[in-house]
Amino acid sequence: MGSFNVSSLIYTCVFLICFVIVYFVMLYTNIEKFFKQGAIWPIRIFQVIIAFVLAYFMAQGIQSLINAFQY
Repeated sequence: MGSFNVSSLIYTCVFLICFVIVYFVMLYTNIEKFFKQGAIWPIRIFQVIIAFVLAYFMAQGIQSLINAFQY
């Protein structure tokens, strides 16, 4: 049986929570005004990509804070 990595589980949970929060924040912004009217798919894809990138940076930041306070 393999070992269970708690650090990876915590990082994954933090990333998913950050992704959901950032995605909902992106839904309520006026990002649509930067695209042509009726371009729904490009807007959604842009929102998902931005949410993914920002969630990654947030999770990395939270992980580095946790690691800094462990020592």
